Amino acid sequence: MSKLKVIVLSVAMGAGTSSKSGQPKPYKFSTVAYLNPASDFLNDQHNIQKCGFEVKEVSMAYDAGLYQHFKTNCPFNNEVYLLLEADPENPARNIVSGFEVIDASKKAKDAF
Repeated sequence: MSKLKVIVLSVAMGAGTSSKSGQPKPYKFSTVAYLNPASDFLNDQHNIQKCGFEVKEVSMAYDAGLYQHFKTNCPFNNEVYLLLEADPENPARNIVSGFEVIDASKKAKDAF
């Protein structure tokens, strides 16, 4: 398990049936959107400079209990540690399996 320190913006979970391809196909998803520091994009043909933040998204374990835990306990728009584990469907990829709240009093103490 690894941790990723982020500012969580939102969590989404859903399921349904897609008819886009003509043949009905079931789908389900679960994601966490978070802020990441913006980074410049430089190469031989481009010079794009950025500042501030970009919104990134990472898959989350499809679990109603985990979604409810985020919904009721996550301090949105504040720093937390996302807990990451290998995706059982693709071990080369990580998915969110939980979060840890960063203790604000400890954070303030560490600043001095």
